[in-house]
Amino acid sequence: MTAKYIFTSILALLLIILCSSCENEIPFNKAAKPPRLIMNAFINADSTNNVLLLNLTGSTVISDVTDATVEVRMNDALVESPQPIPFPTGDFRDTQKRFRITSKFNPGDKVRIDARTGDGVHHAWAEVTVPQPPLPITQVDTVTIPVNIYDNYYENKLRFRITFADHPGEKNFYRLVLERRACLEATLDGRIPKDTLVMKQNYKIITREDMVLTDGHPSMSDNDNSMFDQPLNIYGIFDDSRISGQTYTMTVYMDTNNLPYLFWSHTLKREWMDCYVRLLSISETDYQYFKALNVIDSDAYDATLMEPLTFASNVHGGVGIVSISTETSVKLNLSDKAYDSYQ
Repeated sequence: MTAKYIFTSILALLLIILCSSCENEIPFNKAAKPPRLIMNAFINADSTNNVLLLNLTGSTVISDVTDATVEVRMNDALVESPQPIPFPTGDFRDTQKRFRITSKFNPGDKVRIDARTGDGVHHAWAEVTVPQPPLPITQVDTVTIPVNIYDNYYENKLRFRITFADHPGEKNFYRLVLERRACLEATLDGRIPKDTLVMKQNYKIITREDMVLTDGHPSMSDNDNSMFDQPLNIYGIFDDSRISGQTYTMTVYMDTNNLPYLFWSHTLKREWMDCYVRLLSISETDYQYFKALNVIDSDAYDATLMEPLTFASNVHGGVGIVSISTETSVKLNLSDKAYDSYQ
């Protein structure tokens, strides 16, 4: 028996095994699935500058919606027909159809948003009840301390301890957002005198030490994990199962300093840093959606070992999520320095 014959026999046997093991799989043909309307919006109830995004699903990539209309109803009354936001000029073209929503919503309002394509083929809609805002944040303490990143390597981080109370007698879902704004004010040198303001935003937080944000599995460093990696709570979501009706102090960390940089010659006038500590009240659907995002974005998902990952959706006749949140917030000034040399 030749080596070639042995190799051919083994290959045939492997093919038989593979085919027999897949005979109960449901055939899936992406190309055969008709496109569906994708509808996404993360709306702040207090803001009058929110954006709804529309796309169509595709076999490999999403496709643009070239002609669509949107209607916003509040408590069954039509309050707005948002117009598309013009595409930016230049070579860049956003593949998402964007609509600006300017209506202000109040807790308890029932909001329905409908989207239709111009050809009449697609109609998607979502209905959301605006949640009650969280109770006010009562205290925020900050301090810069060394934090164990991995093994015995430490970096200075800004620690936040945020105290708030949970609404008693009801099930609540929350999201903690820390928005740090680092700003520079300068006058450009060698040009027409002009004040320039440069702002850099940072939302990244470290949540691993907090009992609630880790769902009861805190750790002291990035490599303090069990056999299977636990997803990082990148989006700061939590429910009140551990703090029901109680006051709680939450602990998170951020980088200490990350000022923007001016690449051209300038005279610096002032630099400062603010942080907006925002506690959002969200729906259970939002909570489940961000929970799936945490798994994906922290690279903790292994398709060979885990159940198929699904994203929560409240869009009927299409896919996606329409979220409306309410919030309580505190603004902190972390630093502020004026340069006398400019005078």
